Amino acid sequence: MSLESLSTQSWDADKNCLWFQVDDHGQTISCCVDAMGLVLALGARTPCQIDAINAYISRRDWIHAAALVKAARGDFERQPVRPQAFVHLTARDL
Repeated sequence: MSLESLSTQSWDADKNCLWFQVDDHGQTISCCVDAMGLVLALGARTPCQIDAINAYISRRDWIHAAALVKAARGDFERQPVRPQAFVHLTARDL
């Protein structure tokens, strides 16, 4: 699997998570990591946007690798408001 990352990331204030995309051999996979996962697993100071984004940036390759492993297992989630399947990372995954 490719660790090639796409440069888009966005903060979801309603769900308190960071959305990003990874590339898996030319296929784009949508992913999110919840803010508490970034606090508990990666040492973000708080679950607020700026601390979560800083933690994500500092360990981006590692987070993307975890997302690709979860995707390879077929561990996708779906939500009615988000029609495309996605990988949801929590502290347990990191």
